[in-house]
Amino acid sequence: MNKKKIIIIAIVVVLIIALAIGLTMYFMKRAKYVYDIEMVSDIEYNVINVDNRVGVIDRNGNVVIEPNYDVVQIPSPSRPVFVCMSNYNTETQEYETKVLNDRKEQILTGYESVQAIPAETTADGVPFEKSVLKYKKDGKYGLINLDGKEITDAIYNDISAVKYKEGMLLVEQDGKYGVININGVQVIKTEYDNIAVDNYYDVNTKYQKTGFIVCKTEENGYRYGYINYKGDKVLDTEYTEIERISEIEDDNNIYLVAYRDGQAGLLRNKSNILEYEYEEITYNAYNDVFVIQRNGKQGVVDREGNVKIEPLYTNLTFGGIYVNAQEDGTSKIIDLNGNEVTDGYIYKMPTTDGQHSIVYGEDDVYKIIDNSGNIVVDKDYTYIEEINNNRFIVANYNNNGIIDLTGKSLVDLKYSSIFKLDNTELLQANISSTNTISLINQNMEIVATMDEAGVEVKDNYVRLYSETENRYFDYAGNELTAKEVFPNNQLYAKKIDDKWGFVDKDGNLKVQNEYDMVTEFNEYGFAGIKLDGKWGVINQNGEIVQDPTYELDIVSPSFIGKYYRADEWYGSNYYTNASSADEEIDGESE
Repeated sequence: MNKKKIIIIAIVVVLIIALAIGLTMYFMKRAKYVYDIEMVSDIEYNVINVDNRVGVIDRNGNVVIEPNYDVVQIPSPSRPVFVCMSNYNTETQEYETKVLNDRKEQILTGYESVQAIPAETTADGVPFEKSVLKYKKDGKYGLINLDGKEITDAIYNDISAVKYKEGMLLVEQDGKYGVININGVQVIKTEYDNIAVDNYYDVNTKYQKTGFIVCKTEENGYRYGYINYKGDKVLDTEYTEIERISEIEDDNNIYLVAYRDGQAGLLRNKSNILEYEYEEITYNAYNDVFVIQRNGKQGVVDREGNVKIEPLYTNLTFGGIYVNAQEDGTSKIIDLNGNEVTDGYIYKMPTTDGQHSIVYGEDDVYKIIDNSGNIVVDKDYTYIEEINNNRFIVANYNNNGIIDLTGKSLVDLKYSSIFKLDNTELLQANISSTNTISLINQNMEIVATMDEAGVEVKDNYVRLYSETENRYFDYAGNELTAKEVFPNNQLYAKKIDDKWGFVDKDGNLKVQNEYDMVTEFNEYGFAGIKLDGKWGVINQNGEIVQDPTYELDIVSPSFIGKYYRADEWYGSNYYTNASSADEEIDGESE
């Protein structure tokens, strides 16, 4: 082999090695922020509380773990792994724990304790990290999965969930904090005195791209830095305060207000947009501008740091696209370019058609004008808000209605409030004196009205309900039958001669219409039956599981077997067979 070929081969080998190292580093870095979050769709197990002791039932209402414990944690309700706690030690502030499966066998043994990790704002609502537990060994904590595989050694003083960051865990070592993910991969080194999330949220990525504000204690006090969601350091810990402008939904750019020696500056990622020469910088989301304050005077800059209004004013207050500017005891209305406005209005909000604006003047009345300043709607309204398509919610003090751009009434001015029903095309209109709820579609038609009512928005339907009635609608306001909403059910609630029973899919009466109220069958195959003010339970075969004995102040209770769902004041829920929902329950369940 000649020398030239040897050199070529050597170069190729070096390139291959370099590529391999580069790919290895890339995938190691990517492992910090790419991990699988378990999603629970089928709830197989729930906590029960009986006489202030807790246990576990399955989806059929069978007791899996007897209610003999102070606390039971079910990290993943689809899997039979139950952390059972009892005998709380006030000195160590710890429970005795053991982990049981659905055969009541103890699993994950050999540790001082094993616990679930409580988590907030999880994607499916389960209040724990679902795929991992923390174990204690020789006084230290490590991470273990639900199958018993150790993910990390027991090297931490504590492990807890990172708020709003499912799959990320805060770890403490020798008084210093860091972050690992549920795979045990280190995201942030354990070298900080405090770590908090920046609360960034995007509708598409949720909290996935939320970053971290980290803190170290220096000789001259606390100093803060910033680390992005990938674990990359953006700012060193040299600032006296850092705040992310979380209202700016931009996954590629991070806007930060940072203070150095008491002076605020504005950064986009690592680059300064505004230098550290302001007392305060705040963000106005509607106009996408920043209010700056220097020497007690306020002004306005845009995202690029361009001055729109010089910092000459003692106070700036936004009224839509208008700004009330106060200077030397006097005030004037200016636009976002600092030009004085003389049209007589102190508030101006352009409409979506670009041809009109909602305005408000010193006469305390809202109007709608066109771009030439001509008044289009002027009826002494105390409030106007655009819905869409030149339709507006209007108020005359406590009465609300809907009009179009000509001022024509589309919905009578008689409601206590009108607002959009989240994630639907519907409006909800309320009359508070009678707790009357009306649903209004996009054509401004009232599709349903019910007194003493409540509303639930579910995954694919809207439920309007009272103590004596249930109605279902799609998100556009078309009424649905129970058969359309619950196609897998065998029986359906039916009101006949003012009494409720159940019919099959063909309309044949299968459960006699003798009840004051019933619920539809839930995902577990149970329905509530109400008679003489008390609730009981039947199964999907129409068989009575529990005679009506429960006195519940719940409009539509949910049952699994003979147990009904109760909600504790601090937010967690469990199932119980207490004779009344008002019966005091002191036991703690998680």
